[in-house]
Amino acid sequence: MGFNYAKEKRQFDLEWKQLQKEYTDAGMSPAAIEAMHSYDWEMFLSRRTYENHTQALPDTYLSGEIDGEQSTLFMRFSSLSVTFDEENFSEQYAWIDAIEDASLSARLSKLSEQDLELLTLYAIEGYTQTEIALLLKRNQSVISRKINRLKIFLKK
Repeated sequence: MGFNYAKEKRQFDLEWKQLQKEYTDAGMSPAAIEAMHSYDWEMFLSRRTYENHTQALPDTYLSGEIDGEQSTLFMRFSSLSVTFDEENFSEQYAWIDAIEDASLSARLSKLSEQDLELLTLYAIEGYTQTEIALLLKRNQSVISRKINRLKIFLKK
């Protein structure tokens, strides 16, 4: 859905009427108030431009599993579509072999089994740090430190 200019402009004007009163009551000079208004107006216009020129990725029918139900965004830009079949992976950490960046794959292969399990839970399966801590019976701060250490190691 696009940017509803009339609605957003009314909201902006109402908020600015209130802000102008607050700024005046606080003793700000009219020039300073005008400078703040100009800045906020530029941000409003920037947000309007952004909203009018972006399209969110759809969250339903991404893969076109139902005939004719694939998102028009994916039909127009087929390069956005990716296939991922878990059956292609014979073992728990086989996802490492699917990584095309050779240096990243090499760094991942140097990790211990515990680090790979942590990385799999966090990055692949989408668990939160708190959930991982409960699963592994560790403190959340320990999990957080290990994840940060892994991030640093993998960025090298």
